[in-house]
Amino acid sequence: MNWSTSHHSFSSAERGFTLIEVLVAISLLAILLTSVYGIFSSVSLARERLDANSAEYHRARVLFDRLGRELRGAYFRASDQNLVFTSRTVDDGPVELELTTSAVSPLCQTGSGLARVHYLLVEDPEDSTEGMVLMRSENPVHESTDEGAFGMMRMVPGIKAMALRFYANGAWQTAWDGRTSGLPEMVEIELQLSTGEEEPIYFISAFEVPEVTVR
Repeated sequence: MNWSTSHHSFSSAERGFTLIEVLVAISLLAILLTSVYGIFSSVSLARERLDANSAEYHRARVLFDRLGRELRGAYFRASDQNLVFTSRTVDDGPVELELTTSAVSPLCQTGSGLARVHYLLVEDPEDSTEGMVLMRSENPVHESTDEGAFGMMRMVPGIKAMALRFYANGAWQTAWDGRTSGLPEMVEIELQLSTGEEEPIYFISAFEVPEVTVR
């Protein structure tokens, strides 16, 4: 009789312990599935945002690639009025950059191997959100500089803000005149592109300018 009671108590404890294990396993599985779902949702959201903003990243990459090549190929000689490296802010707003470079596009190849490139940030008449567009022209050096045969062309639309800084002699400047200062050592470009959302995408990059100034 006593043996039977003892055996019955052991069996009940065994069943209770197994139930606790099952509950713990279910809880752990629920936590794991919740974590996996959270990670998956975060990755999916990041991918959707990246896909949605791919056009903005492409525009920034195009600008930085082209302008980076032109800055690395910058050429200036103070005695030659056809050569230029200057930047200024127009009416405390849009920026303007003009430089002579050896990074000439195929449509602007000349005997000199140099082109005068002009960038101008202006309000975009095609943008209903009051965005700005970066315009660009390229002219062969020693030829007409009235914006050339190609004229000013739209390069990067949807710009919220843009700023240039120039580094030389241990200090940064927001404007530059090659006639008095030659070439800077480095140029920094800050760019904000509209995405259709409240917050624009912010880009920043800096490019070294080789020392090729000839006075």
